[in-house]
Amino acid sequence: MLQEALSRLIEGILSGIGIGFIFYLYPVVRHTFSDKYRYKFRFEDDGKLRFRNETIKYLKIGFFYGFTYGFIMDTIIGPFGSQNGI
Repeated sequence: MLQEALSRLIEGILSGIGIGFIFYLYPVVRHTFSDKYRYKFRFEDDGKLRFRNETIKYLKIGFFYGFTYGFIMDTIIGPFGSQNGI
């Protein structure tokens, strides 16, 4: 049971949407932990807009990599994957 749950979790992370979401969270996590990165957006007039555009840029990159990987591995959508036949 635990093995099945772990395999579904890994397939979900490696699906196209999962990889896109991980790339989307990269600027958010970097903004949270890095003072240098945070100050890059804080003291500018359009800092919020630039940060939003940067997160959208990483989301697009993540979807591209994720769906390309999913197309190759046949697990594009969803955590249950098509390889297990579920």
